[in-house]
Amino acid sequence: MNVNSKIRYLAQTVGGCALMLLASVSMLAFGAENFTASQLAESVYLVKGPSGNTLVAADTDGLILIEGVPAEYAGEYLAFVRETTGQQTIKALVNTHWHPESAGLNASLVGKGTAVIAHANTKQWLGATIRKRGDTIVHTPVAKESLPDTTFHDTYSIPFRSGTIELGHLLQAHTDGDIYAWFPAQNILYTGPVVLQDAWSSVDETTNGFIGALMEALDTLDAIAQETTAIVPGSGSVMSKAQYSEQMAMYKKLMEEMVALLRQSRSAEEAVIANPATGLKPEWGDPSAFLDQGFRSFYGHLRDAQHVGVMP
Repeated sequence: MNVNSKIRYLAQTVGGCALMLLASVSMLAFGAENFTASQLAESVYLVKGPSGNTLVAADTDGLILIEGVPAEYAGEYLAFVRETTGQQTIKALVNTHWHPESAGLNASLVGKGTAVIAHANTKQWLGATIRKRGDTIVHTPVAKESLPDTTFHDTYSIPFRSGTIELGHLLQAHTDGDIYAWFPAQNILYTGPVVLQDAWSSVDETTNGFIGALMEALDTLDAIAQETTAIVPGSGSVMSKAQYSEQMAMYKKLMEEMVALLRQSRSAEEAVIANPATGLKPEWGDPSAFLDQGFRSFYGHLRDAQHVGVMP
């Protein structure tokens, strides 16, 4: 029995209460070993798994997957979303960035009737050898057959039901290929890893993530979201606009304190020791990676004549 059948059954047996819950964010969840699903709007499902959140949009002729999963979970995930929605065809997959948790489905779907959509920079990183600070190899090229086959630079529209899913580039935020997904008719905004609700949103300075651009990305998402928008972060719970605004204000304050440390000629190591994030989100764990990567991301931008994002 798929999700829609289960909802109809519950509606019949509990007087329609289940359908009332779907007016906002459904509290009905359906699980597998590693994945659970809940319905955010008609034909749009939030699927939570080991690497965070994905969205599954059930169109009339197939599924549109917003974000992937690590390759080791590909088979289980695909079986789960097909069972959840009752649809077998996967017509599109969106990689929000190049990291394995986003691109792990590509090998299972590229060349099999699925359009794999990504920013042009994401395709370049997936096909390259990436070294952290010029030394440690953190990524080797994926097979050509696993690269996205549809790329864009600024914006891209995917037809969905009677409307669209709007993709947009968040320039040099988490990486230099990050994109968001906006569902105007359903009032749902997927942020990808630029926003996390249960962990620190670290930048990947190896592939041109920059904390100043992260702040601009937060502004971009803030301008899209309305008061009633369901904001789906890369991981953690769905956020309201008020919750998002509070989190954004925290990051803006941290940015100011990191800039102050930079102007004192502190190093990244000293910024981590100073820890301006002390006491802010203890449930998120150690903020050292966020502080270290964010602080180091200043350096390349200070050397450049042209800048992206907020500069100190």
